[in-house]
Amino acid sequence: MEAPDLTGEGAKVANRQVANPLGVRALVLLTNIAVFYVAFLVASGKALPTGGLESVWLLSAAALWFLTLLSSPWFLPPRDSLANAIGTLAILVTIDLGAAEQFRAELDILRWLGVGYCLAVVGLSLAALLLHDRSPNDRWARLSYRLVGIFGLGEILYTLPAVISIVGAYQANLPGLASLTVLWTFFIVARPIDRGIQAWQQWQQDPSEKAGDDLVGVIARIDHPNIVRVRLSGGGRWKPGSLHIAAMADGEQQYVIELFTQTQGTEAIGTGICVASLQEPVAAPAGHVLLSREPDRVGEFIENLSGTKDAELIGFVVENSTIGAVRFEIAQTASLEEGDVVFARVEGKEVFYQILDAETTEESFEQNPRGTQIVRAAQLGSYDPQKGFIKFPWLPAMNTPLFAAKKRALPEPVLTDRDFLVGKVPSTSASVPANIDDIVEYHTAILGVTGTGKTELALDIVREAVARGVKVFCVDFTGDYRERLADLKPVLPGPSTKEAEELEARLFEVETGKFGAPDEKKALKKAIDELRTSTAKQVTEFLEGEEGNLAILELTEITNTKATLRLTELYLSTIMEWARQNRRARQIQLVLEEAHTIIPETFGAGFDYDTQWVVGRIGQIALQGRKYGVGLLVVTQRTALVSKTILSQCNTFFTHSLIDQTSLNFLESVYSSQHTRLIPNLANLHFLAFGKGIRAERPILLHREFDPKKKEASDRLRKTLSKKEPVKAAGATDAADAQAPS
Repeated sequence: MEAPDLTGEGAKVANRQVANPLGVRALVLLTNIAVFYVAFLVASGKALPTGGLESVWLLSAAALWFLTLLSSPWFLPPRDSLANAIGTLAILVTIDLGAAEQFRAELDILRWLGVGYCLAVVGLSLAALLLHDRSPNDRWARLSYRLVGIFGLGEILYTLPAVISIVGAYQANLPGLASLTVLWTFFIVARPIDRGIQAWQQWQQDPSEKAGDDLVGVIARIDHPNIVRVRLSGGGRWKPGSLHIAAMADGEQQYVIELFTQTQGTEAIGTGICVASLQEPVAAPAGHVLLSREPDRVGEFIENLSGTKDAELIGFVVENSTIGAVRFEIAQTASLEEGDVVFARVEGKEVFYQILDAETTEESFEQNPRGTQIVRAAQLGSYDPQKGFIKFPWLPAMNTPLFAAKKRALPEPVLTDRDFLVGKVPSTSASVPANIDDIVEYHTAILGVTGTGKTELALDIVREAVARGVKVFCVDFTGDYRERLADLKPVLPGPSTKEAEELEARLFEVETGKFGAPDEKKALKKAIDELRTSTAKQVTEFLEGEEGNLAILELTEITNTKATLRLTELYLSTIMEWARQNRRARQIQLVLEEAHTIIPETFGAGFDYDTQWVVGRIGQIALQGRKYGVGLLVVTQRTALVSKTILSQCNTFFTHSLIDQTSLNFLESVYSSQHTRLIPNLANLHFLAFGKGIRAERPILLHREFDPKKKEASDRLRKTLSKKEPVKAAGATDAADAQAPS
């Protein structure tokens, strides 16, 4: 069924109520057909209908009743109008007027006028369908929807062939013609069998029930366009998920689903949301709210509103919402958590929002304020399997209902050979892809304190890059990469023990030499030049070789910070020089684990000129690398200590839990302030993702599933490292703890 448009004219003709259950409607259908069959038998003298003109009125009546009583008892323009018009069109075009002795020309004119009318209804129905799908609130969509609901009724359309049939076939039998005309008019307009059964049900009803058992309360206030506040006569009748009928002041009646109740002195006020109009009003004074006799239709109405079977109505939009984030009041039975996803239907599209925060507030009615919870959720956008979550350019109207996305089955994302799944959206079936080319080329940062899962994410990205032919060069202080990526058969470049000791000695001499240390600096330059030759050979062999795509530069044995920076700069500069000379011959990713050690923030850190120059050189690689196909993957647990020049060049961020204010201040320029406030509370294996590398146009909270195999690998590595050295490597705790169950 089409979702009713509660703010448009289409709602007034949608969801016509048929009070009787299916069994009673079937009895009405059979009784009507039996009465018409007897009338056909008496008027025509034939036991069975034929394809002749005398049978058309009987067949038209049967088609009308099957549609209105069984197939589609709740009239839904323009879908049913289209079906009615096409059915009538088939009858009119094929009808044979040969049996009409008089008025044949006039009946033929009437037949073709009817054909024209049916074609107009078909065209109007198709226009209404197309316009309503594009924008239900468009002026022309509303007009066409309203017109087709008026002119496309089956009672109008099927009367055309019935009149032609009765007049054409029974004109020689004037009593029969008059009787059939009266019979058709009486049964189609008055519906005597249907109304007679309803009257009998009312007669059999207990007098106490008729007196007031259906009355729930009276309307106290309407919050435009669809929130109803009801002054309850009995609070126990306003139950979660119950269905009611509200008689509005303008004569219209609406189905209402309960949301919550609040106490006002000695009274109770119920709040509900209007979900559909009654086409056939029940007996109720204006302002009264009755208990519906069709509670099983709650699921049907919610499915119509949400487009999802068994969806959970969790609240409605309140004031101070924006395009980027909505605020909504939750229903009494709603159960939500931080990171859960909800959705609303806006202009015919599903727009998803992710919960970032919630607060308590008071809602004043007349007295006794009611405590409620107001949830803040950031827009993710509409979902497309190929493009992911796309920004939606507008916000829901006040009091728009919101639904939990837990049962909303989203299609699997369409992946290219350069895409991989980086995480899942909590409380949904949706996975978010990342593109390895964008992650490499536009620089990426993985941030988070120890034990949150950042190293595991970095290792997975390295594996995805290597599998797709990217040359990955890792600078590792932790000792994790060599062990955890051993199956990829990494190349292990680096200075020899003698070269490393020589470099550390020359640096120490510069630091302790006489003022200016000119001789010591010459010796240092000579040592670095010698290193540069061996470094260039190693880099060239790795980048030009076809055997392996992973190289790991381990610096765990080097204790001098300046030596570490010099060696890192030396290898990265050599890689950059090769990339300049062989422009984009290879796609290269530089992974900097414990990046705060390799590319520290030099401002105010007390580094000397030479150290600042080295860090500046690494920064230049970040600034210029993209032109030559060289990208950075920065991994750090101490964002505040990493060079902001380099971090600001990263276009994709994966942020796990961080608690220091300096890091959070920086990240406010990446995410919104609302998202940044979420970061300190992120759970294990949860992270914020945003940037060019992921398939989402707004920041999104993701989580990764716990993997026991990764936990086992981290435990084995921790035991190995504890045997080799008395102090644990910096990254081992991070990798192991990240896979421990929460």
